Amino acid sequence: MRGSIRIILMLVVLALVASACSATGTEGTSPEGTEQKNEGTQAEATKTDLTFTVWSYSIETILDNIAEFEKANPDIEVSLKDHAWPDYPSVIVASFSTGNPPDVLYGSDQWLNEWVSAEWLAPLNQYCPGFVDYEADWAPYATQGMELNGNLYGLPYYADLVTFLYNQKTVQEAGFDQPPATLDELEQQALALKEQGMKYPILIPFIKDSPWTTEILYSLVYGEGGRMFDDEQNPIFNEPGSEAEKVLTWLYGALNETKILDPVSLESREPDVIKVMGSGQAAFTIVAKYNLAELNLGDNVEKGNFRLALMPGKTQSTVGFVRFYALSQAAVDRGPEVVDAACEFLEFFGGKTDGEYVVVQRWALEKGLGFANLPLYEKPEIIESINAWGDVALEQSQAEIAQVKQGLTPWWGTWDIFAREQMSLAILGNVSAAEALQNMADRWEQLAEQFS
Repeated sequence: MRGSIRIILMLVVLALVASACSATGTEGTSPEGTEQKNEGTQAEATKTDLTFTVWSYSIETILDNIAEFEKANPDIEVSLKDHAWPDYPSVIVASFSTGNPPDVLYGSDQWLNEWVSAEWLAPLNQYCPGFVDYEADWAPYATQGMELNGNLYGLPYYADLVTFLYNQKTVQEAGFDQPPATLDELEQQALALKEQGMKYPILIPFIKDSPWTTEILYSLVYGEGGRMFDDEQNPIFNEPGSEAEKVLTWLYGALNETKILDPVSLESREPDVIKVMGSGQAAFTIVAKYNLAELNLGDNVEKGNFRLALMPGKTQSTVGFVRFYALSQAAVDRGPEVVDAACEFLEFFGGKTDGEYVVVQRWALEKGLGFANLPLYEKPEIIESINAWGDVALEQSQAEIAQVKQGLTPWWGTWDIFAREQMSLAILGNVSAAEALQNMADRWEQLAEQFS
C-alpha cells in the first residue's frame, strides 16, 4: 500500500514538473514576450531602488522632481511615501521601530537628536563626504540644525525664520517712520495705536498646544541677546534677571497692564492671527516668515501693507529652523550601491546640479519656501520673487543672525509640552515669570536624569 502511495506521489510530481516546463515553453514561443521579459529582468537587475518618505506638501512637485532625477539617473528607481505633517514624526518612529524604514527621508532640527540617538540616521560627512563643502553656503542656524556631535546629517530642503511683521501703513499713519527696534519701542507704538482706536494692536499665536509658542518665546529671548541653555544643554533661562524672565514679564504686562496684547492670543493659531492681521484689526505679530506672502498677496483688506522687520530687541536675533533631506542607517546597511544611489539622490534634491541649486530654487520660486542657501539671495529671479511680497535684503540680514533652537535633546518634545503650559500661566499672571521658568528648569532636570 505504502509503495503504491509513493508511486502515485512521484507521478503527481512528474506531472507538475511537466506542466511547469510546458508553461515556460508556451511563454517562450512568443519572441516579443521573451524579449520584453528579458529586458524587464535585466532592467530590474541593474536598477537600485530607493524609498523616500516625506510629509504631505506639494506632492506633485516632489513627484516631478523624482521624475527628473530618474531621467538623469536611469539606474535608480525611487518610490515615494507621504504622510500628514501632524502624523509624520510618529510614522517615522514606527517605521524604524518595526524594521521598515525609508532609505532617504525628510528630517527636522527638532527631531535630530532623538533620531541620531536611536541610530536611525547616518552621518553624511562619512557616506557622502563631498556634502560638507556646501556648509559654506548655508545660514549658520541651518548648519547648527543639521549637525550633531561633529557630524552632518542633512542637506536643506526648506528653512525659514520666526519673524516680526507689522502693518506699515497703520504704523506710519500713527506718526512713526520706522518699525519698532526694541520691546520698549513696540510698547510705545502699540500704545499710540491703542489711543487712536485700535483695541489690541499686538496679536501673537500663543495657544499652548502649538509648538510655535516656544519658538516665539525663544525668538524674543534671542532678540534680546539671551540664551535658553548653555553649551552643555543646562538651563540658564531660569537665572534671576535672565532675558527669558524679562520677555515673559514684558508679555505679562502687555496683556494685563498696558493691554496692548490681545487676550485672544492665548487661544490663537497662526492662521487665526493672519486673518485678523489681514483685516486690519491688529498691527504687529510674530510668526513664521512665509506668512508675509499670504498677507501681501492674499485676499486681505490690508493686502500689500505688511512689512518684515528685524526682531525687536538689543541684538535683533531670532529663531531659524531647518527641514532637511537625510540618509537612514538602514540604507547604509543595504550596501554601498544603495549608499551611492542615495548620495546621488540627496545631492540632486538638496545640493547642486550643474553648479546650481536647482530643486531648492524651484521650491523658492514656485512655492515661496524659505531656504538656507545664502547665495540664492543674489539670484535676480529670487530677488524679484521675494520682493514681490517681502524684502530680500532684510530677510537675508535676519537669516544671517538667526540661531537654531537650543536644547534639542531626546527629551525636548516632552519638555516642550510642559514648558508651553508654564509660559501660558506666566503670561496670564497665574504664576510669576520667575516661577514659571524655575518650573521649566526643574522639569528639564528631571527629564535629563530619566533619559540619562
